Parts: sequence; structure tokens; C-alpha cells
Amino acid sequence: MELRTKETALGLIVLLAMPALRAAGFEYPARHDHWRGGCAGMLRFTPEGVSFSQVGGKKTKHQLTWTYGYIQQLELTDGRLIRLLSYKDRPALAGKDQPFDFTLDGSPDLAPLYKALTGNLDQRFVARLGDLSGTAQWQIPVKRVRAIRGSEGVLAVFEDRVVYKTAVTGESRTWRDSDIRNVSSSGPFDFALDSLEKGGTFSFQLKQALDPAQYEALWRRLNRPRGLSLISTTKENPR
Repeated sequence: MELRTKETALGLIVLLAMPALRAAGFEYPARHDHWRGGCAGMLRFTPEGVSFSQVGGKKTKHQLTWTYGYIQQLELTDGRLIRLLSYKDRPALAGKDQPFDFTLDGSPDLAPLYKALTGNLDQRFVARLGDLSGTAQWQIPVKRVRAIRGSEGVLAVFEDRVVYKTAVTGESRTWRDSDIRNVSSSGPFDFALDSLEKGGTFSFQLKQALDPAQYEALWRRLNRPRGLSLISTTKENPR
């Protein structure tokens, strides 16, 4: 496979780790939303990266291309929005990084794309959807606490991921173990998760008491690779 000279080592690693997308790419009719109203085109996911090609409109077509090594964060939602955060600065906004929003036409089935991305991309992939497939180890009805307006749903723990599922579009999350920095709890009705997503701290009020043994098992699972141990406040009975 021939690579561009600007491809970084990071981009090469991501590229070689994507067998699902190497076998078959994904293409969706979409609208690129921007301050001038947006334009229609095709959004493509290939082994090399993500691209958007304008269809119709002005003579000079709008063409955008990113290799995976040049994507800072890629968000896939349970609605029709796909958001890509690049490393490109926006001088007019004090150097904030440039986001690109794409609204897909119709209601495409994004399950195959989600499976390909979650199985092959690193922590820069954000799944804003709730993958409840399989058998959960435990789950609790919860409310996500936010500064302005929260959302209600279910928090579920699987053997390889933690899921928050809600009916509010774009508010659900599926975190692979590798996406999670840490979890914490200040009491039986409190749970917090710190993810690698930008601004990714999530606080939940639990509608049922959290089983200490279940919480401890999750904490140990996430922190065992880091060599950390849970400090118990319970005194052991002397023998």
C-alpha cells in the first residue's frame, strides 16, 4: 500500500490496525454543515481515512480529506450527526481546533460502521450511542447530572465496556475499557466516570443503590493494567 509522504508514524499505526475498513469502506450521502449554510456531498470512510466530496453546487468543489493520524476526535452519534475534530487552528477563535459536522441523509444503518470503528480505532473514537448488545454484568437506572439539563437512562456494565443509554439523541455513550481514565463513587447513589473524550467527565445519580462488590470489581478491572489497588476503609478482623 502506498502512503503519502506526510503520513506520520501515528497515522501509519492506525492505518495498519484497520482490517475491517481495509476490506470494505463505507459511503454515505451527507451535508457538511458550516457557517455559510453547508453543502451536499458524499462522506466516505476508507482504510486511509475520512473524506468528503461535494456534489453539485459551485464549480470549485468542496473537497476535504483526513488520514486517521490527523483526526483529533471522531464522534459517531445515534442520530445522523458525525463530528470530526481536526488539529487545524481557527485563528478567529483564539486558535481553537476546527470541528467538521456532517449530517447524514435519511436514517442509514450505522451499526456496521460503528463495529468497524470501535474495533479498530484508538481512544480518539467517541461512540455517542448505547451499545447494549450481549449480556450485561449489571445495570442501574440513572440520571446524568449536567450544569443545565440532565438526561435519564440506564448505566450498564459489560465485560469489555461501560454503557450509558438514554432516549436523548447524541447523549448516550459506549466506553471501551481503554476509553476510561477512572471511575469513582462517593456513596451508594453516586457514580462518576472520567473518559478520554474531551470534556469527558460524566456524573450520575443512581436510582438504585450501587452494589459495593460490583463497583469494586469494575474499579479493579479498569485499574489493574495500571498497577493500582483499591484502598479499603473496612478494618480486617484479627485472627
